[in-house]
Amino acid sequence: MKAYWDSSAVIEACNSPVLRARLHRERGLTRTHTLAEVFSTLTGGNLAFRLDADEAAQTVANLATDLDFHDLAAADVLTALQEARKKGVRGGRIHDYLHAVAAQKSGAKKLLTLDKNDFNDLTKVEIEQV
Repeated sequence: MKAYWDSSAVIEACNSPVLRARLHRERGLTRTHTLAEVFSTLTGGNLAFRLDADEAAQTVANLATDLDFHDLAAADVLTALQEARKKGVRGGRIHDYLHAVAAQKSGAKKLLTLDKNDFNDLTKVEIEQV
């Protein structure tokens, strides 16, 4: 069964040849919004390196060849927003919560991320820190 990759795991695949090889070998599940998050981080984030927009776009395109996309419908997002308070979700944590919702919807058995704590109490999917 494929794993769901949150944005941080996909970004880490840019830095880690081992993780990049895993993504290529296993293929990953994610949302299309992840592509924008990866581009944003590569071009202006707090990484040890920064790419120009053309390089970042090519990097994202290369990563996308090893990803399958499972997006949320508007109704899914609205339901998640209505459940946010019960889950303790506020502010920017909504992005993690929507990844968790998408992981469950996709049928993934694992959600890969750099920080397991981001997903505490958000999903029944097993969280794997990369």
